[in-house]
This record gives sequence, structure tokens and C-alpha cells, in this order.
Amino acid sequence: MSVYDTLISLWRTTVPVLAGWLAANLARVYIEIDEGSLQQGLVVAFTVAYYGLFRTLETKVSPAFGWLLGMARPPVYPARLDPVVQRYPKPPTPPTT
Repeated sequence: MSVYDTLISLWRTTVPVLAGWLAANLARVYIEIDEGSLQQGLVVAFTVAYYGLFRTLETKVSPAFGWLLGMARPPVYPARLDPVVQRYPKPPTPPTT
């Protein structure tokens, strides 16, 4: 994977996190949240929902929805090569006496 693709993947992860954080803070305006863990839970929930929604729209509707993830195209990952499996011969059996 190239450096550019690595940066794209990082950026496409950062944008939903920022969107989730922003949505959770906007939700705090309408919902009184006192505990930090509840705030963190909202950030995670909004982040997953945001990424899931726009990733699905990007693949099913139009690649233009990728811009809402930070870049119009997903990174290109190299094809995985299947590992080479070597078969070793059976070990010799010990002689019986």
C-alpha cells in the first residue's frame, strides 16, 4: 500500500470520528449528559452510525458520498497472497522389535 493510500485510510477514519464527536456534543445541547462515559458512548455510537451510513451510501448509491468520509475514493489495498503451504513427508516410523 502506498503512503498516499495509507494517508487516505487515516483521513477516512478521522473524519467520521470528528463527525461523531461533533454530533455527540450537539446532542448534549438537547440531552443533559453529566457523565464522561456516557459522552464517550455517544461519540462512539455517532461515529459508527456516521461511518456505516456514508460507507454504505458510497458503495450502494454513489461514490460521491465518499467525500463525507474525507475523500471521494477509498484506499486501494494490495491483494493478499495465499501463504504457501509446504507438506512435509511423514517421519519414518521407528523399527519394532
